[in-house]
Amino acid sequence: MKKQFLILVFILLLSIFFVYINKQNNLRILTEEYKPLQYVNKDGEIDGYAVRIVKDILNELNISKEIELIDWDTAYNLALNEDNIVLFSTIKNKERKDEFKWVGPIGTLKVNLYAKVPNNIEIESLDKAKKYKISAVKDYAYTQNLKNLGFDNIEECDTEIEALKKLLNNETELYLTSNIAINELADAEIISLDMIQKKINISIDQFYIAFSQNYPNSLIEKWQKALEKVKQNSILLFISD
Repeated sequence: MKKQFLILVFILLLSIFFVYINKQNNLRILTEEYKPLQYVNKDGEIDGYAVRIVKDILNELNISKEIELIDWDTAYNLALNEDNIVLFSTIKNKERKDEFKWVGPIGTLKVNLYAKVPNNIEIESLDKAKKYKISAVKDYAYTQNLKNLGFDNIEECDTEIEALKKLLNNETELYLTSNIAINELADAEIISLDMIQKKINISIDQFYIAFSQNYPNSLIEKWQKALEKVKQNSILLFISD
């Protein structure tokens, strides 16, 4: 009788283990196109600052899963209504707070307008920036946001380096970019931070990884610990300025 009981306990524990492993690996990892956080690069690969962070987390957890890039509405509804959905980059606000489980933040995106040093540019409000010529990377979400606000003074470039060079060569007066991009350029020694000056902040967004409500809390904790480990080696998304 005791032997049968132990066998049943073993089978139960084994079943729990396989359910646990299945939930960890039976995931759909979804994102939308939102440059520069996540997008399809020229090689047809899903890339971007946030994508690299998520891939590093997956490596830490020994999870081999492809990231799917689909439209936001579809991805958001899947995460709300289906099991084992992972969605990034997601802004955690009071409306969404209880709809998902969360890991993060995976980064803070601060979008700013920069001028070359020295300069005499004074921008008291965003609307005042419309009188200056601005270089920015085309198709980036925040570039499109400014265009939607009536900015017709934007010189669109293919890369951050091209947009930066236009500023440094006095072809434009302002450079629209993020804290992440600026620090990546500085880290690559393409620019020294004392060569440019932030004139006005456009937006600040802190973003997270959202999980379907059924995803076990124990696995959420594993993801969070993996993120903390990744943070020690990947500083680009976690800088403050």
